[in-house]
Amino acid sequence: MTTHTLQIFNQSGLSKSYVIFMEPPLTSTGGDVPQAFTNAWMTFDSITNGGFDSITFDDAVYAYWGTTPDTCGPGTIVTNGGVATVDLSQQDEVAFSGGPPTGFGPVTPGKAQTGSFRIVAGADFTPAAGHVFGWAKGAATPIPVPVSTVLAVPNMTYEITPVLNKFYVSEGEHSPGEVIDTSMNTNFVMVDFTGLPQTTATVIQSANGTYNVQYSN
Repeated sequence: MTTHTLQIFNQSGLSKSYVIFMEPPLTSTGGDVPQAFTNAWMTFDSITNGGFDSITFDDAVYAYWGTTPDTCGPGTIVTNGGVATVDLSQQDEVAFSGGPPTGFGPVTPGKAQTGSFRIVAGADFTPAAGHVFGWAKGAATPIPVPVSTVLAVPNMTYEITPVLNKFYVSEGEHSPGEVIDTSMNTNFVMVDFTGLPQTTATVIQSANGTYNVQYSN
């Protein structure tokens, strides 16, 4: 399993907080494309000028379910729920039950499209339950953090194709799992490990606020 490291080096002259988020996956429900929310994946709070922090992570992918308040939008923090490890190369599918007990059943390979996984929603919940589906990624704790979510509807099959190895770094104070409005993040930088032999990326913010990304082993 491949491991990558992403480092933040603050040389802006001020103490800054940063958030890392990922590109929304391609998600469909048999032709329809539900609204995909972007969740804050990793956060670095109050890095002093000249300070740095880092996160090392593997390429494991997790199907995710959670429950939100009555609405889902910027500021909503998606924290509770559950995950199931899925293998995109095996085209895994996992069924969700509204319960009780609520959660995923066994993973079945060979059901999704190439590079995707499926979440099959049962009929034992209603939209009023506030469930969300999506995918999650390992972060600073043993519990994976959702990186993108959609509102869950019963009796639907969700085909999710994650965009792997692309990360975005921006200033901002957020909590892991919080839905963020990416249109408001006008000053950000992309880190893209796709096809690179290097496994470490260092994002440096300079005094004029711009970013520079350096890749290394």
